[in-house]
Parts: sequence; structure tokens; C-alpha cells
Amino acid sequence: MSTELSDEAPTIDPSLLIRLRLKAHRLERTFTERPEALPDEAIVPCLSAELAGQPKFAQVRVAVGSDAIFFQADVQGKQKLPWCRESRLEDCDGLHVWIDTRNSREIHRATKFCHRFGFAPMGRGPKADLPFVGWAPINRARENPPPPPDDQLAIRARVSDGRYRLVAALHFNALTGLDVDDFPTVGFYFAVSDRELGWQSLALQPDLPVTENPSLWAQLVLK
Repeated sequence: MSTELSDEAPTIDPSLLIRLRLKAHRLERTFTERPEALPDEAIVPCLSAELAGQPKFAQVRVAVGSDAIFFQADVQGKQKLPWCRESRLEDCDGLHVWIDTRNSREIHRATKFCHRFGFAPMGRGPKADLPFVGWAPINRARENPPPPPDDQLAIRARVSDGRYRLVAALHFNALTGLDVDDFPTVGFYFAVSDRELGWQSLALQPDLPVTENPSLWAQLVLK
């Protein structure tokens, strides 16, 4: 029997075979309405591009401060402005993040400790040119947490020719059940979604129920 290597894309997402555990980069920062860019040490992998052969058009960074989690997404290669509508968070171009503050690895439906946020580089304001952070319920959740107040969410963005950068912050109080001392590891998943460029994610692709099944999320150590 002969064995040949194939250049074809894998029929099974290799990310399914990996239990990913990340350690968030620590910063001496507190929550602010104008979060600053994150250092290179905060870069996290996008295995959908590195293992599954999906497009790579974004770089994502994650860090934790004394009272907030910080995010940054840099997207390049665009020919059009990002598609963002405040009334359609789930469909917006931008960074989408899922967090389970109790890291419930064996559950398949979200609980009140599971959160979904969207960070969009534009879409708010009279001219729809201002960035925004939005909260959304998770599909098929047993129970959703209460939406956090706006003053616990922050974002800045810069959109230029062919690219954009967004930097955002979630105050710890925006995350129901978060206790960094007793539960320092959270369930975590992210995806950069773009109508023009595609879907680039931490691991699994959306043809699996990764956006609603916490058992498919990675782990993020905050302390």
C-alpha cells in the first residue's frame, strides 16, 4: 500500500484535535474609555489560518489588566469599508468574542456565565462612522447574562485605506460571574468576521456550533 501526501484542504478541522490553553498577557493598566494599543507580547494564535488553511487577514491581541480585559484587532487587505450596523451586531465586520467565566468544559449549551461581545470599527453615530461595542445573546443558551451597561465597555478604532485597527476593553464587571482569584481560567473563543475577506478565528470554523457550544471553546488564563 502506498501513501501519498495531498495538497487538498483537510476534511476534518485539525483544531478539533487540540485542547488550546492560552495565558493572557498581563498589563499594568486599568479600564479606560480610551484604551491604548497592545504590545506584541499580547498576540494570540489564529489556528483557523495556521492549521486549517483559511485566509489570514487579521492579527488579534488579548491582555488582562487589574480590572479589565483588553483586545486589539488589526485587519488588512480590504478594498471596501467595513460593513457594520449597530442594529445587526452578529452580522458586523469586526472582532467577535465569546467568554465563559466559569470555564464549564463539559456543557454544550451556554449558561448565564457565557457572554458574547462584538467590537465593530464603525457603525454608530449619525454618520455611522464611530466604533462601538455590543452585547448579544447566545443562540440556544439555557440562560443569558444581563447586558452590561455602556460605561463598562470601551473601544477606539482607526479605519484607513485597505485596513483598520480597533482596540477595546471590557471591565471585569461586564462579565457575570468573573472572579479572577477563584476562577482565573475562562472559556474563550474569538473570530474576526469580514464580509469581504472571510472568517479568521482562534480555532474552529462556524460550520461547527462553536458560536453556541462552550465545550468547543479554548481556555484563557487571566492570572
